[in-house]
Amino acid sequence: MPPSYEQEEYKLPFLDGLKLSFWVFKYIKPYWKMMTLSIILMIVVSGIGLLPPIMTSSAINLYLNPSHYSLSNKSTIGSIEIDGKYFTPDAKGKYEAKFSENEVSFEGNGNIYTMSMSNFNKIRFTGVTIIAAEIFVIFLLAFFLSYIQTYTSQSVGIRAVTDVRNQLFNHLMNQPMKFFDSNISGRLVTRVTNDTQNLNNMFSTMISSIFKDAVLIAGILYVLYLVDFHLFIVTIPVFIAVAVLTSVFRIFSRKAYRAVRAKLAAINGFLAEHLGGMVVTVLFNRESEKSKEFDNINSDYYKASMKQLFIFAIFRPLIDFLRYLAIALIIWYGVQNILSGNIEIGTLYAFISYIGMAFTPINDLAENFSNLQSAMVSIERIRALFNTKIPERTFSENKISDGTVEINSLWFGYSEENWILKDVSFKVKDGGKLAIVGHTGAGKSTISSILTGLYDYSKGSVKIGGAEVRNCPVEELRKNVNIVIQEIMLFSGTVLDNISLFDERITREMIIDAVKKLDLEKFISSLPQGIDTVVREGGNNLSTGQRQLISMIRTFVRQPKVVIMDEATSNVDVETEALIQRASERLTEGRTTIIIAHRLSTVRNVDRIIVINDGMIEEEGNHDKLMKNNGIYAKLYQLQSFEEYKVS
Repeated sequence: MPPSYEQEEYKLPFLDGLKLSFWVFKYIKPYWKMMTLSIILMIVVSGIGLLPPIMTSSAINLYLNPSHYSLSNKSTIGSIEIDGKYFTPDAKGKYEAKFSENEVSFEGNGNIYTMSMSNFNKIRFTGVTIIAAEIFVIFLLAFFLSYIQTYTSQSVGIRAVTDVRNQLFNHLMNQPMKFFDSNISGRLVTRVTNDTQNLNNMFSTMISSIFKDAVLIAGILYVLYLVDFHLFIVTIPVFIAVAVLTSVFRIFSRKAYRAVRAKLAAINGFLAEHLGGMVVTVLFNRESEKSKEFDNINSDYYKASMKQLFIFAIFRPLIDFLRYLAIALIIWYGVQNILSGNIEIGTLYAFISYIGMAFTPINDLAENFSNLQSAMVSIERIRALFNTKIPERTFSENKISDGTVEINSLWFGYSEENWILKDVSFKVKDGGKLAIVGHTGAGKSTISSILTGLYDYSKGSVKIGGAEVRNCPVEELRKNVNIVIQEIMLFSGTVLDNISLFDERITREMIIDAVKKLDLEKFISSLPQGIDTVVREGGNNLSTGQRQLISMIRTFVRQPKVVIMDEATSNVDVETEALIQRASERLTEGRTTIIIAHRLSTVRNVDRIIVINDGMIEEEGNHDKLMKNNGIYAKLYQLQSFEEYKVS
């Protein structure tokens, strides 16, 4: 297996998350109003989430376990009135509460104030009930706002990813054919589908989650600072350790995840290649060797996965250890201050609750880090695909006047050391016919690709109807030049759909008329539902000959000035070949026709034949002249005649 499957992943630029995030955010920019609303709601919801612990702390300090009170002439939250005096729970207050069976007394500064236990309990129960009701209302409000925030952020994600997918597909549609020669279709499909879906997860969930966690942690730290500064100082070293650990984890986990994706790409590439070529593997008895090869690739994936697992497995326990350490420090320090009367039990409860809340988003980050890394890798892939340049072409307003094809000193190659076509020149008059023959790989089909504008040529001139092909608008070129290719691509739909290619300008009546003129009514009627017959993906429910006939109708209905028949009669039986030949005669009648074929018997009646060898024109003439020359054409013809004789 070629190593390119795995190496392709490592060729991607390893950019930091900040750069990737800036690149991604440009797709969110059109929806900044919705995103701003989502962020505001997120901050509000996070702020609301910070209230219950401090409110519960107040309930404990004010109503459940007060031991000391301060005296005031004004009513405050949680105060108890006795004879016009107001007693408010205060750990440093000078009045101590003493309880008996029937009453409670507040003693301090030589004074004693009493009230019945039943009234005291009513006050406490009423206060706790009010706080509980407030917490319920807060949670109800948080639920409503969270719904709006989630819907908004998800909407932004779906819309942004739809834009990315459309732009990515349009970018691919504008790439030259060389691009598709060097990029396998499976990888491109993955970019447009799976990778963009990972982006959707990032837009819809991860960005919101990360921002929410950051706001929540910042809010918790601020509340801890306000509640008790000394307890806050105790927890600072722990949070610093968490920040350092998370940064180190982020670096190592991303490298490990990238390695896993590279090994997985190697497995996918191996399976795609060898499952598709299983017949060859079985016929040459290579099952055992291929199993060993796959075992080695799978073993590499296992090792990379275990390394990633080790990094993730050690991070979560370390975070839990730091959380328990923080709680232990708070309890150790807090109890001492409770005993000394510096803080209250409710304050200690609030601190422990906030510490638990602070570590929840950190644990969430660990749980979702795999998805985050997947999104980052997908961004790298999509960004790399967008960075492939689209060749700039200057189109003229020249129209293709007729079917004259003129090629002068044509050179084509992927590099100057690897020329596919070398100084090729020929001319076909409007309505004329030319056959191009030669060995496999000589460059015949490359000429058809250049004439149809699929490939741009390196040097020389290629004109159709007086218009230079490379400067001719694509729509003008496709309208006037059409090709019946060897490997006909049919799409899911009906026969009619595959002829019109969903072009609304081509009507049902036009297709029926084309069928009649090509004398293919019998062929169409032989299909189960005629032109409404359903075609499965790739046309695999039709024979090769049937697909070629549909391709001819597809070409004829567009009435091009130039028709290219590329291997149009290969790989079919004799009866179907005769049907194709008859349809071909009607298709090419009055049109400039260029026939590219290996089977020389199909072009022996063509007035002009050129022989391509190693990218150059070696011979030219009609069948009789080329046979007399006893050159490449004559040898190919004799060889094919001998092979056909042996078969018969």
